Amino acid sequence: MPVRHFTREQLATLGVPPADPDEIQYYDDLLADEHVATLKYTQQRRVIFRADGRTYAVEYETALDAGDFEVGDGGPDDYGWYGDTVEAVEVEEREVTVTRWVPVDAPQ
Repeated sequence: MPVRHFTREQLATLGVPPADPDEIQYYDDLLADEHVATLKYTQQRRVIFRADGRTYAVEYETALDAGDFEVGDGGPDDYGWYGDTVEAVEVEEREVTVTRWVPVDAPQ
């Protein structure tokens, strides 16, 4: 699995992570921002972005958006990243078939 280490400054220059996942449409190099997991007071997300002609994914942690419900005092420091660099995995878009359990009378 090819990886690359980006400094936090390099990621900030690219707009990674975005201030709001819905804002990726305003960045040329941000392709997707996906929910990974929900923790007690935060959520883990993965942002897909382009850099130097390649596509990478990096996970980060941010505040949990729960509307009017109290969920703690905001997101983690430094998006849950430790150290001076952040590891990004090189990714590619690929169609994946998923098998799920659905009701018998559900349309296919």
